[in-house]
Amino acid sequence: MNESHKNEELIYELIIDDLDNAISEEDKKVLEEWRQADVDNEKTYQEFLNVQFSIDKLCSVHRDADASWNVLNDKLLAGVELNETGVKKINFGMIAKIAAVMVITLSVGYYILNQGKYATISIAKNASVTRIVLPDQTIVHLNAGSKIRYNKENFEADRKLEILSGEAFIQVVKHAGVQFKVVAGAIEAQDIGTSFNVSKHNDDVSVVVEEGIVALKQQDTEHQLILIAGKMGSYSAGTKALVMTDNTNPNFKAWINKNFTFKETPLHAVAIELEKAYQVPVVVKGRMLNNRKFTGANLHYQTIDSALAVISASLQFKLIKDRGTYVLSDN
Repeated sequence: MNESHKNEELIYELIIDDLDNAISEEDKKVLEEWRQADVDNEKTYQEFLNVQFSIDKLCSVHRDADASWNVLNDKLLAGVELNETGVKKINFGMIAKIAAVMVITLSVGYYILNQGKYATISIAKNASVTRIVLPDQTIVHLNAGSKIRYNKENFEADRKLEILSGEAFIQVVKHAGVQFKVVAGAIEAQDIGTSFNVSKHNDDVSVVVEEGIVALKQQDTEHQLILIAGKMGSYSAGTKALVMTDNTNPNFKAWINKNFTFKETPLHAVAIELEKAYQVPVVVKGRMLNNRKFTGANLHYQTIDSALAVISASLQFKLIKDRGTYVLSDN
């Protein structure tokens, strides 16, 4: 085996160690230098990352891990070719496609579609929150029913993410290059070092800044707002208006972390927040119960059953589950 093949195998081992969080600081530095040395190197790294992401999703829903790996191994063999020296050459594009197809087939709740230079990620309406790592290491949490797109071939040059529908919470990584941008319909949000939540339903868009600063621009009029932490920018497709207000909803990211704060909140509003966070219907029956108010700070429950048990004990209402719907009614 010649020196180039040895170096290639070494890099592949370092990438795998990095994805397994088992890489040393010294090797991490070597890998970072290799990624920055050539755009094709970074593409190779991202192919590994996409495969790892898909396999993690696959294993999370498949109970028979050995059978899953056997199927995957058979498929991956189709993506291995011999080059002219007889050494195995890995076709990472094929592997990524196989992993994505397997995820679709097993209905784990999302799919990655490669269309030319773009990667489109779509989350099923009944799926759990999905965490995506973009090529610049920016972290994107996607809510159920969401769909995003980005340029996978030249992401480092434009750092633009398109929110096609749904909701995303974005933690932007510090970067020496161009500023990170999010496009959602008629609105463009330009990050100035921050984390923020973007919601797009039909053509209405809202942006809530958790920390840092976001420059929010209406693309057709160039009207711009500067949002700081605690502010919300809202765009109405009906009125074509872009406005800034205080964010009055402390639960704007409860769909991710399941942390809730309620202060004299009407029960119907509590039900709406729970529905959004747990992706299950919650119905409040009766006008009097609808208007009852609940106060509870720092509630953190990973299941809706636990959350509703606490709330029902406080307000003394009847709680039943009927065909997947939680029904709250007077005793």
